Amino acid sequence: MKTAGGKKGGGSGGSKGKAKRHVSKIKRSNQRQNKLVKTGKAKPNSKPRYIPNAKKAVKGEKGEKEAWLTPELRDKWAKDQEEDADAALDQLAEEIAGKSAAGGKKRVREDDGESDDEESDEEGLGELERGAMARMQLESSRETKVRGLLPIKTKEGVKQRIEEVEELDHESSEEEEEEEEEKEESDVHMKEAPLVLGQQVSVVELYAKRKEILADRKVTIGSLASNFLEMPQDRIINLEKLVRLVDSDQPRAVELTVHRLAAATVLEILKDVTPGYKINHQEMEDGQKMKKDTLKLVKFETSLLKCYKNYLLKLEKLVNLIKSREVLDKVRQAQANYFLSCMCQLLVTHPHFNFANNMLHAIIPILSNSNETCRNIVKNALEEMFRGDMRGEVSWEATKLINHLVKTRKHNVRNEVVSVLLALRIKNVDLDKEKKAELNVKTKEARKQKLLSKSADSKQEKKRKKKLVGLEKELLEARGEEGKKVKERFFTDTTKLVFTIYFRILKSFPKSKLMGAVLEGLSKFAHIINIEFFSDLINVFQDLLLGGTLSYRDTLLATGTVFKILSGQGEALNIDPLSFYSNLYTTLFSLSATSGSSTVPLALSALHDMLIKRRKKVSKGRVLAFTKRAGTLCLQMDHPGSVGVLALLRQLHTTHLYTSQLLDSEHEVGSGVFDPSLPDPEHCCASNTTAWEHSLLETHYHPTTIRMSRHIVAGCPTQGERSMPGTLKIGPDTLYTEFSMDGMAFNPPIQPPAKKAKRGKSTPVSPEFVMDYDLIESGDDLDFYKLVTT
Repeated sequence: MKTAGGKKGGGSGGSKGKAKRHVSKIKRSNQRQNKLVKTGKAKPNSKPRYIPNAKKAVKGEKGEKEAWLTPELRDKWAKDQEEDADAALDQLAEEIAGKSAAGGKKRVREDDGESDDEESDEEGLGELERGAMARMQLESSRETKVRGLLPIKTKEGVKQRIEEVEELDHESSEEEEEEEEEKEESDVHMKEAPLVLGQQVSVVELYAKRKEILADRKVTIGSLASNFLEMPQDRIINLEKLVRLVDSDQPRAVELTVHRLAAATVLEILKDVTPGYKINHQEMEDGQKMKKDTLKLVKFETSLLKCYKNYLLKLEKLVNLIKSREVLDKVRQAQANYFLSCMCQLLVTHPHFNFANNMLHAIIPILSNSNETCRNIVKNALEEMFRGDMRGEVSWEATKLINHLVKTRKHNVRNEVVSVLLALRIKNVDLDKEKKAELNVKTKEARKQKLLSKSADSKQEKKRKKKLVGLEKELLEARGEEGKKVKERFFTDTTKLVFTIYFRILKSFPKSKLMGAVLEGLSKFAHIINIEFFSDLINVFQDLLLGGTLSYRDTLLATGTVFKILSGQGEALNIDPLSFYSNLYTTLFSLSATSGSSTVPLALSALHDMLIKRRKKVSKGRVLAFTKRAGTLCLQMDHPGSVGVLALLRQLHTTHLYTSQLLDSEHEVGSGVFDPSLPDPEHCCASNTTAWEHSLLETHYHPTTIRMSRHIVAGCPTQGERSMPGTLKIGPDTLYTEFSMDGMAFNPPIQPPAKKAKRGKSTPVSPEFVMDYDLIESGDDLDFYKLVTT
């Protein structure tokens, strides 16, 4: 049978009139398979008869499949075999149909393409063909199926293993695997299934789910932290992961807790790992080489600095919410307070490390915040930082920021902004030291030039050189070390800033609510104020007292500051603080049993500076008046105040011996009657009265008060029954603090009452009262009194 497409194939094949050769489907499939095998895209279907250098088969050993047999290839080969079987059946049917229909007609051969006139062979299939197909399907179904096992290593090399698998076992194993997979999927679905809106879930389930998630996050955070601390320089990536957890997206039920745990973990790590110096890396030039260890350290410090910065930025996000006017709920406020505490702790631990100024910029404005908790966190941190600052650089930076805050807000800030300056280490700073040092250096330089200009002869050359060496040594000592000079400069500049803040408030805002903190600061640092400012300062305080705008505590602070100045560097000044004497004498009865623990020590300190330190400049009448008033004051105060005032009276009696006349009821000096209502202690005639208050203190409830009163009445003896132990011979304000009731404890402790013996059923009788009844003579005149007494 000739095909209609014979002319089409002639262009690519042989000559135009040459007949085309017919190629069967089986052969065509084999050709395709061989091409795939040659190109390496498939493996041969059958094992070749001879394989060079192949191992001979051992008798009794089962035939194994090739080593490259895999389940994917096995499935592919099975499909190819089915296609070959179908092609063979089609070819068989076609040949049979061709013989019966055409009677042996010759077919036109094809050259390289398949024949386009293939006829359907479905109609020509007979019973034999159907039987052959059935047998082939039966044989294919009976083939044993195998599966590959793990290879084993023998002396001959790696040996591949296979195992025959029955269909039923395979199906059952597949079913079991499917069941296990379904079970695992259901478990995972149960664990990770999100809660749907409207779904009914019990509180116990919610709590269990939250606890499970939180435990997982704790394990993650703990493992990352411990792994990093084992080798910090090699595992810096773990610290970066922990920093990312500080504000990472978490389930809402555990989000705040995870953020807090991560922040606390990073804080503790940075406390341990952060070096005690400031990291300052310069950019490497092209071609610059470093040692391996140096390069490793530089990379670690750079990564650590980056983590430090990212951590602070994450903390600052919530800290800025405190400074804003946004109203935060309780949970958000607590989280912000905790992040603020983390930043403050990091600043206190490493105040000289990088980004310390950034942290100061972030937290100092919170000193004037309306939230008292936040103010206390920042204030305590700054006070601790000031006390531990040995170099002075951080203190200077913080003082500059405080000065800027007070100035920009026009002194409309809270007391904590100014009171935090009391913790500065500027108590021993000498502001005049710079001028003295400059004059000393100039003097020594002049002496050096004078010696050099002299024309020394040979005999005096050695002496001149010795003097030069000595002067050079003195000059080096005068110049000092660079670090010491830098430290002094920082603290001196800090002191100048502090007094700038104080004096500006005193001059421009005398009615400000910051006046109490300013007066307290001036009282503490009065000894380092330049003597040039003393006169002006005393005049300002005098105007404040006469203005009546100060509270009683501020009045005590102002009075104490004036007498501290006059008893120190201002002793040479010719100033009579008459108004301060009168003010303190008049207002002393404002102290009582209800006075706070911060007021009584101020009054005791002011009296001590006025009457003890300035004992040579105070008159006799004033001393007697204040002694009498202090004795009366003991009667209206609690026992800590009474003990403190009695300690002051003891110092007055030992310093001013003429005060003993108040203990003598028959002693009279001059004329007049004592008038305690007069405002001037000089003219109240205190010499014509007695200290009768000690007779009332004899019945005081506090034993130490009674003991100290008896000691003063006895003339303050150093030995004997009325003498004082060394523990009570301390300052009045210190003694008041020691006996204070702020700790809710009584000093000395009150002894509990003695335990009473339990009474029995009958009253015990002493043996001496037991009488021998045989000795008693009976009669009408029996005397019971005589019997008992004898």
